[in-house]
Amino acid sequence: MKIIICIAVIAFSAFSSSADYDKIYEGKYYWGPEVNSFTLCGGKPSYWVSFNWAGIDMQEHYKKNRTKPYQGMYLKFRGHLLDEVVDGFADDYDGLIHISEVKEYSFELPETCK
Repeated sequence: MKIIICIAVIAFSAFSSSADYDKIYEGKYYWGPEVNSFTLCGGKPSYWVSFNWAGIDMQEHYKKNRTKPYQGMYLKFRGHLLDEVVDGFADDYDGLIHISEVKEYSFELPETCK
């Protein structure tokens, strides 16, 4: 019985660990050839973006509705910084950020995020 409880605790800890590190981020998302980035409101720092299913709808909205290349789109999401070695285009950024849940996105930038 103790083994089952121990396994359940370990499984639950592994499942919830990324949520423990998540926080809310707000800024501008950019996408295009060789660009998949997020910059915090205020202009710094800038991160290469990583996501799985959580960012697909947001990215599709961006691709379909942008009016010019590399147009900034307001993005608010729950996520966390990743401590991983990056290379290629991602190496030009301050780090790697993972989107766990998209909260809000719009091409209308709030006054607080210009």
